[in-house]
Amino acid sequence: MANSRYFADIDGSTVQLTNVAHDGHISTKAHHFIGFTPDGAKVNATRAVEFKRNPSLHKCGPRCLNATGFQCECSCGGKNHGKGAFYCAAA
Repeated sequence: MANSRYFADIDGSTVQLTNVAHDGHISTKAHHFIGFTPDGAKVNATRAVEFKRNPSLHKCGPRCLNATGFQCECSCGGKNHGKGAFYCAAA
């Protein structure tokens, strides 16, 4: 069995959200989930990750940062999973 974790990327850093709830939209994409940051701010999730119950906890690397799927089992706990998709360099 796995559990879902929700993250928001705020000012270049990633925070895990707590008390997450769906906004009622028909879609189940990450941005339709709203949760609270550790300092109590209410924000929409930017990423949702399914973290395995018994993960391998391997060292996080490019494979995790550039992941496109929803499952993660590395040592970051999903914090870095797919995060590479949110960085863009201006030409």
